[in-house]
This record gives sequence, structure tokens and C-alpha cells, in this order.
Amino acid sequence: MSFNNNVHQGYRIMGSLSGGRPWSLVGMFVLLAAQMAQAQLEFRDTSFRSIQDTANTVDVDLITIPDRIILQTGTNTNLALNKEIVVRYANPDPLKVSTHPTASNPSLMIDGRVAANSFFELLPGQEQTLIRIDLQAVRAVNRVVIRTFPNNSINFRIRGYSIFTGLDTLSFRRVKQVVDNERANTDDFFEVDTARYVLIRVEKQDPSLTNPFSTTFGEIEVYGTGYLSEGHFTSVVRDAGQSVNWNRAAWGGDIPAGTAIRMQVRTGSTPNVNANWSPWSDEVTEPNSLFTVYEPRRYMQYRVNLYTFTIATPRLDEVKITFDTLLVASKATAAVEPQSAPILKEGEFQYRVTVEQNSRSTGVDTIIIFTDVPLVVNNVTVNELNIPFNVSLRAGQVVVGFGSTINFNATVVVGFRFTPFLEQTVFPSVAISRQNPTNPQRVDATVSNNQESWTLAAVGVPEKIIVDAHTDPNPFTPNGDGKNDQTYFNFFVSNLTEERPVQVKIYDVTGRLVKTLLDTKSTAQAYVEQNAIPWDGRDDNGRLLPPGLYLYQIIVEVDGLEPAVVTKTLSIAY
Repeated sequence: MSFNNNVHQGYRIMGSLSGGRPWSLVGMFVLLAAQMAQAQLEFRDTSFRSIQDTANTVDVDLITIPDRIILQTGTNTNLALNKEIVVRYANPDPLKVSTHPTASNPSLMIDGRVAANSFFELLPGQEQTLIRIDLQAVRAVNRVVIRTFPNNSINFRIRGYSIFTGLDTLSFRRVKQVVDNERANTDDFFEVDTARYVLIRVEKQDPSLTNPFSTTFGEIEVYGTGYLSEGHFTSVVRDAGQSVNWNRAAWGGDIPAGTAIRMQVRTGSTPNVNANWSPWSDEVTEPNSLFTVYEPRRYMQYRVNLYTFTIATPRLDEVKITFDTLLVASKATAAVEPQSAPILKEGEFQYRVTVEQNSRSTGVDTIIIFTDVPLVVNNVTVNELNIPFNVSLRAGQVVVGFGSTINFNATVVVGFRFTPFLEQTVFPSVAISRQNPTNPQRVDATVSNNQESWTLAAVGVPEKIIVDAHTDPNPFTPNGDGKNDQTYFNFFVSNLTEERPVQVKIYDVTGRLVKTLLDTKSTAQAYVEQNAIPWDGRDDNGRLLPPGLYLYQIIVEVDGLEPAVVTKTLSIAY
């Protein structure tokens, strides 16, 4: 096992035996031959300047505190850039509000540009108008710059104004007032104030009685003396010496209230990052947590994200990335077959996992398929032989356990049925060994025509929003005998890419509402199988309803259209 250049100033590779104490790199080489199969190793960094990827490290300070990382200060950084801005007109009369196609959008005042298509116009007669900027974090503010459009055009300047700061939108403190401004571009310094909001009140415009000039804002900039709201440290690519099963990310330091440190990791098979590397993992928000990357892989790079929502900065002292030289499988690749199917037509599918093993593999005992779609597993085979298995359904997971360890080259096929209701449905998965159940190994997918092999594409366009609505059983008998005590509402919501209100309501035959069974917001969704909505025959007050015929409505609100509604009947019998 070669570690190449892994031992550099400021970081080291450590290992530990199960239940044992840490041991040094020198001791590790002595033990490698006999103990490699049991070793869990780690990259541990306590100094960062020599291992930074300078091209991708931004807005952090590695100098002020030796061997530590804090946020950069914001003296020369525009804190208002691309944040949020609101204008409250003194005179809301539409005739007094600019309709200029490129000068009526307030966000153009904080987009970082002063141009003919990037400025804001305030028509004459709008004295006392308020311009409020939300910095989206508490900052130590001491400077505001206002730039006119056209640049340096004194005719369009703001003639008089006040600057206020505040921690909320209800109370502000005036920090600067300019009664009579002669400058086209203003640059005002004031005593440092802690604030999230900066408010500018326009107090004077062009006083000409005939053809007065508008007041134009090319850009409003806010500066301060405190720390930037976020910064990112990116490490150089690290070499584990061989393909490994990456484990957990941890960090230590000082994290005051209102600040945060989070981590991301990516992995690959080459020493240089390219398109075949994994994307950055989702942020790890708690130290010593798993992260999702391509596995097994030899090379790794991490990124530490520092955030503050106050005037304080977090401080990073240490980073640790652990990994296992033992693998669940030397290679595992998954594919769903077929990879396309008609939308909203129930079908049979296979989830095929090809497993390769070698001397460092411990074998597969469990496969977890991640999916939010409801499905039913019909069978499981290994090398075309039916084997004992068990299936458990968890939130967002289908867990398939095997009666014996798969420690040989094999093709595992999980047969299932479901109804595609999304344009694309993905089925990523991990493999788990009982020898190391706390470190799953991500199963790979191949890519063809920009589609991963575990992705199912649905073809066709649904004609309706609500599809295949029915209750089962119908009638049902909620008498407590354990048979048909509940009915289940099954339906699909299609053609929704944004969340919209979805309701299920039940009425008696007089039209009186007796039960609101569902009141939520949803995109396209399948309320079937384990996602079907149960009803026990009770009304909104918990009383068991009498036997008889009832009406139910499924209602989906749709923008700009009448709601989609399906009305059907069901019966309660005893």
C-alpha cells in the first residue's frame, strides 16, 4: 500500500484497531501486513495553509490566527450585493410610479451593475419614499454608497436623504442625514452599527417646478467592518493509496451562537478532479456524520463552509475524514430495467445490482434502495436463484436483507411493481456488510445519454391532474373486528412541478362536511400502496359515523385554472 505524498505539514493519516487506541504512521507500516483488513484510517488536518486549493478557497482568513480558519472581514465587500430590497413609495399613485421597462425593478439597485438596463427610477414627487435592504444576516455596518445613472450625472442625483439601520423591520436608528446633497455619487461613512437592515429615506428630489428630473439609482452598496456572512476552504486532493470506502466527516473549533461550520466531500478515481468525480456531497451539518460520494474511490477532496448570522465568526481548528480499507464490495453497479415506461401505468420492474468481490471485500448483507415512490417488492434472486430475503419499508427507503452474506461475484435482482407518476424516478442505493454496518457503501450507476442507469424515465403526458382515484375496500366495516376496519384512499396527482394545495374531504348525503382527511401541499405524488391515505370511519370530532353512503372529494388547486376535483362515493357497513 503506497501513501505517496500523504504525509505533509499540518495533516496526517491515522489508524485505529477496533476498540484500540490511535497509532502513528510508523507503527501502521509495521502492522499493515497482518492488520490491514481490520484498519480504519483517517485524514486529520490541524493546519491548513499548505493544503488549500487556492483557486477554490474564498472569503476565509488563514493568516490572522495561525493554523486556524476564520471568516474574512467585509471592509471591501459589498454586503448588499444580490440580497433583498423593498421600495415603499410615498405616493403609490400609479401615475407617480415609473413604468420604464428597465428601471422599475428595485433589485437592479443591488445587482452590482450601473448600466442602461440596470438602474431604478424614482419619479418626481416621491419625497419620503423608503428603500429598505435586507442584508440577510446581522452585520457591523459603517458605510453606504449610492451611485447615480447615468454615472456621475448630477441632474439625476438624490438631493437629500437619511440613512437608517436596524436589527428588524420595526425599529430603525438614523445614522446619517444629508440635507442638501451636491454629489452625483454619494459615499457616506458613519459610526459602526450592528444591523441586518439598511433603510434609505428620500427626503429631497429635484425641486424644479417645470420638467423636474427623476431621481435615479444605479447601485446602492453597503459596507462594514465585521466578518463576511460565509466563506469556503477547499483542500487539495487527498490520496488514500487505494480505493476505499469513505466513512465520516468531523471537525472541531469554536462555533459561537449564530454561526455554523458545515462540510462537503467529493471523490474520484483520478488525482485530478474531472467530470467522472462525484459531485459535492450535501452539506454535513453535524460532526462525525456520513456523507454521500462515489465509492469505492481512491481520491478525496473536502470543502469546509463557514457561516455567520451575527457579528461573530466561527473558527475551524481541525478536520477529520475517516475511511475503511475494507470494502463491502470491490465494485457494485445498479440499474433499473426497463429504463422507460408509460406514465401512470402500473408495471413490473427489476432493480439489478452487479456485485464484484475481492480479498478486501466483506460481502453484502443488505441493500437499501432510496426512493419516495410507493412500490411493492415481489421477489429477490441472486444469480437467478430465489433466496430467502426480507423487506422493510422505511421513510424514503426500501430495505432488502439477505438470509446469507453475498461474498462472491453475483447479480442481485430485486423485482418490484409500481406506477411511474414522475417524469424521472431515481433509485440510488447502498450496500451494507454486517461486519461494518455503520458504514454503507454507495452503489455506482453507469451513465448513458446523460441518464444514470438507476433512473426510470416516464413517457407520455397525463391528461388529468387527479388520476385513478378509488377507495379500497369499499364498502368497509369499522366495527373493531380487525377485518376491513379501515378504507384507503388511492390516487395520483400529476402534472404539478410546484407545490399546490391538495385536499380530501368526506360528506354525508346531505352535503354536510364530516371529515377533512387530507389538507396539504404537494407536487406530483402517488397516494397509493404504503402512501395511500387511511380512514377509520370517524368524523372530525372522533365520532364513529353511522352506516350509509358517503361522498368524497379530492381537490387540487391549480394556478390560473379551476381546481381539479374528483367526486366519488363510498359506503360504511356493519
